[in-house]
Amino acid sequence: MNELTTTAYCGLFCETCSVYIYSQTDEVALEAIAAKFGMTKEQMRCNGCRSDKLSVYCEKCHFTACASEKGIQNCEDCSDFPCDKLKDFQKQMPHRAELFESAECRKSLGIQKWKEKITADYSCEKCGNVNSPYFVKCVLCGNVPSSPFFDRHSAEIKKYLKID
Repeated sequence: MNELTTTAYCGLFCETCSVYIYSQTDEVALEAIAAKFGMTKEQMRCNGCRSDKLSVYCEKCHFTACASEKGIQNCEDCSDFPCDKLKDFQKQMPHRAELFESAECRKSLGIQKWKEKITADYSCEKCGNVNSPYFVKCVLCGNVPSSPFFDRHSAEIKKYLKID
């Protein structure tokens, strides 16, 4: 796999996305999440932002098209970063809370070191499993919180998920 395959243009890391995780590891969970959104498993399946198989949510990504049109690798390479569309995108969901920081970190550290840093931030401190920001507990060992990211943003994530 190319190191950019799971590197979203906007600053997100695909390997922490529930859909990506389930696409790689759990067909039953992928089917369940697809059903929740009224889709088939294949419509929901995603192998990363820059792969040949994107979920229906990622197929028409504005940031992919924009970066391609401008001939840049990532949003943070743009002279308009962060643009109004990216600011609006960031505000819509809790897993995007640190989007700008992530993108800036990627620019300053480079892809490989950024991936190491962000992987650690979404990994269970007990077993090291990479978790989605929406996993309250680690899907592998059950540790709470599932990751340092979840710990920092648990109030917003729980509110979004409508759980206590």
